[in-house]
Amino acid sequence: MGVVRRALAAGLAVWLGGGSAAAQSALVAVHPLKGLRHWAVYYGAAPEAAASLARFDLVVLDPNRHPPLDAVKRHGALVLVYVSLGEINIHHPDFPTVAKEPWVLGANPNWPEARKLDVRAPAYTRWMLDRVVPGALAGPVNGLFLDTADTALEAERRAPARFGGTEAALGRLLHALREGRPRLLVVLNGGLPLAERHASLLDGVAVESVWTSYDFAARAYRPREAEDAASRAERIARLAARGLTVLTLEYAPLDDAAWTARLIDTARGRGFVPYVSTIGLDQVFTGTLSR
Repeated sequence: MGVVRRALAAGLAVWLGGGSAAAQSALVAVHPLKGLRHWAVYYGAAPEAAASLARFDLVVLDPNRHPPLDAVKRHGALVLVYVSLGEINIHHPDFPTVAKEPWVLGANPNWPEARKLDVRAPAYTRWMLDRVVPGALAGPVNGLFLDTADTALEAERRAPARFGGTEAALGRLLHALREGRPRLLVVLNGGLPLAERHASLLDGVAVESVWTSYDFAARAYRPREAEDAASRAERIARLAARGLTVLTLEYAPLDDAAWTARLIDTARGRGFVPYVSTIGLDQVFTGTLSR
């Protein structure tokens, strides 16, 4: 176990109440992910991927299909499981049960197998808190990686008369997730307005495509316009200044070593924790481990 991994383990032990009173006092207001250097996202299930994943400090996995958790965690890696807030995939185990609910809406055009959700519905909240979250946390995992809040927030931005109150509903959900689970690790993927308003409920924020973009129509990886990238980086830097660990996720062809190296170095230069992968997130890219 490396120095950073040992520091993360010690910090998490204190966060979980296992440290001395002096140690706990020293870590007041320090997030348990402070010091994190390497993270990965993998939504495949190949058992052989565990050997590579075990080299990271933090790993995000699909709760329903993933490599053996004991193998992924054998060197002390923290594991977060994916939970989608604003969408449900038609292959989700619960989809047949909720497919006809009024809070299950139309398809996401970029991901045709995903159905948007109206997060304001009381039945949605009950489903999330009573079924989805407990199911995701059933194994030896450390917390949640909350995705697709942006889908719901964008609906409110585009049609405030129809979807007004969406951001407030997501905020209430974050509070509910924390009730009775004060030591649960929670990372929000995107949803920056939510992260800015509720930073105290989060341990970290992940942001996709700060310096890259993916053209779904052309199926092509592209660099983001410099001005747009700078604006995105500055916004998440403000969250880092508030004590949140900022994880960046860039999409690039993994055979372009020069581009991926620049992406990693640029993110590290801003104090962020980078990961680079293909859009399917079904491969383990280890390039960040050596930079």
